[in-house]
Amino acid sequence: MEDYFLRDHKGKAHFHLPEEWEVVNLAIQKPVKAELSISRMVTDAISLPTGTPSLAEMAKGRKKIAIVVDDNARPTPRKALLAPLLDYLRDCGVQNGQITVLIAAGTHPTPSQAEIEETFGKELCGQIRIVGHDCHAHDLVSVGTLKHLGEFKVNPLFAGADLRIAVGSILPHPLAGFGGGAKAILPGIANYELIHNHHVALMLAPGSSTGNAAPNNRFLREIREAGRLARLDFIVNAVYDADEDIKTVVAGHFEEAHKAGIELCVKELGVPFDRFADVTIMSSFPYTDGPQVLKPLSASNMVTKKGGAVIVYADRIKGGRFAPSLLEIFDRAFAMAAGDPKRLVMTHIRENKPIVPGIPMDFNSALNCTMLYVSRTRMFLVSDDADKAQAARLGFEYAPSVQAAIDRVAHDVPKATVNIMPSAAYVLPLVPESMRVTWDD
Repeated sequence: MEDYFLRDHKGKAHFHLPEEWEVVNLAIQKPVKAELSISRMVTDAISLPTGTPSLAEMAKGRKKIAIVVDDNARPTPRKALLAPLLDYLRDCGVQNGQITVLIAAGTHPTPSQAEIEETFGKELCGQIRIVGHDCHAHDLVSVGTLKHLGEFKVNPLFAGADLRIAVGSILPHPLAGFGGGAKAILPGIANYELIHNHHVALMLAPGSSTGNAAPNNRFLREIREAGRLARLDFIVNAVYDADEDIKTVVAGHFEEAHKAGIELCVKELGVPFDRFADVTIMSSFPYTDGPQVLKPLSASNMVTKKGGAVIVYADRIKGGRFAPSLLEIFDRAFAMAAGDPKRLVMTHIRENKPIVPGIPMDFNSALNCTMLYVSRTRMFLVSDDADKAQAARLGFEYAPSVQAAIDRVAHDVPKATVNIMPSAAYVLPLVPESMRVTWDD
């Protein structure tokens, strides 16, 4: 009997399949490891960027430099990418006092000083000003209007800088196609109202889907327009291999360098799928933050038959359980749905309203997407940090292990085709147009 595995924070969780189950897609890439250190990759990229002069040239004569970095909800190794960037700027004659690092919290809670020091270390925090963005702050600065979304405001420390840099990761994203690029600006350092309009109005717009960076992705188009309005000068983005290690770093113009990074991301993480399977078995590794744990479900939704089953392994959840606030949001939504979660989501999206107003938009996105997924497939949650009650509140069935979940599904589906995604966050399904899932049927 063949042994399979899913990735987790301890290494691998192994399982086997029933004899009558056929694996049709095993999403295991074989990456070639990078030969350079992260520090060298960053330095090389910013010295020879895509679409801009070198960062050394761009830094000449600049007085205030703002660097936007991901918050802790993302898997970006912030300190590892930031340190060589800061060293490079210092070598260019930039003083520590000229630099402000902004944590792109979007609609997430603004990080405390203790959380900032835990992430970046007290030494760096003593040298460089590092602050978190507050999307509700009264001093946000208007930089224009996004035609379909409204007035666009950004953090005043970013608006007041004369060199603006964003540091992030290029990974598959369920709405923007890919993370990275100007996504550090929208939603990263934008005003709540605009983030709300962006996520609600364009969530199910044609083209807003995992792995789609084409011009028809309106969700991504608005992000890039936000980058232009905010005058984002330069990006430093990591591209990963399937082992979650940084394969390379791209830098330069926020759109041209991002496009170059997307091509590399597709090459590293893309896996062809030519048919739907009855069952998809996946890990949400390396995500641990509640709403982010649910994000890789977009990959399984793309390749699982309607009426099929998805087994989600989330070995670690931040805080040791799903946040009570997240679970309460799902409680309210399922009560409103009255047994038809898809209808509830589609109605609110057509009316340009969140199901639960006034909460972080990634909570609403996770809510909308998850309710659509559970309306389409049977979902199982496997986690030592969750239990049957938590899973049920999210619309999932619960199993204590991956093997137990498989045995449960096999009882009802003794013969099945199967997809296995050892780390779904690092899998980009490449599917033909005939497999594109829409919610209008």
